Amino acid sequence: MSPQEWILLSIVVFLAGIVRGCIGFGFSALVVVSATLFLEPVLVVPMLAFLEIAASLQMLLGSWRDTAFRVLLPLLAGTAIATPLGVMLLVVLEPDVVRLMISSMVLMLSLMLYRGWQYQGSQGPAVLSILGLGSGICNGTAAVGGLPVAVFLTASNIDIRTLRATLVMFFLATDIILLLSSAGHGIFSLSLLSQSAVMLLPMFIGIWLGSRLFKRLSEEILRRCVISLLMTLSLTGIVLAVI
Repeated sequence: MSPQEWILLSIVVFLAGIVRGCIGFGFSALVVVSATLFLEPVLVVPMLAFLEIAASLQMLLGSWRDTAFRVLLPLLAGTAIATPLGVMLLVVLEPDVVRLMISSMVLMLSLMLYRGWQYQGSQGPAVLSILGLGSGICNGTAAVGGLPVAVFLTASNIDIRTLRATLVMFFLATDIILLLSSAGHGIFSLSLLSQSAVMLLPMFIGIWLGSRLFKRLSEEILRRCVISLLMTLSLTGIVLAVI
């Protein structure tokens, strides 16, 4: 990458880190939407797996106690199965096609949340595993597998601390799966690992600032931030795919 691209990527990673530290998700989606304006998706997506793992480890101790493991484990089972398929689609499909499909789905669900929709159906292992399958495909193709999960958990109206903690643990596990799946396709390399390591400092600073912000904001404001972020990310993804 050129010096200008390094600077731009550092700024993007720092700002996305603030969001990650505050509400527990959005890092990958923000970086994908922004960084793919000047970098190839096949470079950005595996890099994000490494950064998401590092981000989750930084937030692990503060999230473990609040995690809803009865929700997390079935989600991970489905995601582990579907992520390799998503990685195969990343190699085969046009990036704009992937972005358009995922963004359209997230936008539709986000608009439902905005209008006050709450999920009243089953939250048993079977439903969560199916959601995990869809999340795994999204995770493998565009590193945004957390968005469908974030929509579901927000619609389930769990408290914001549990939402944030569960997403942190979800990202840690799913990005390890993505990392292993990407390595099998020759996408992830030692060179990419060293490039990703350079982005750790701006990300860690951003997460630290975001975590401090999380402690100061009310649950109502944080929920509004979650829904607004989902809508913004999906709309941006659609626009980028169309133009």
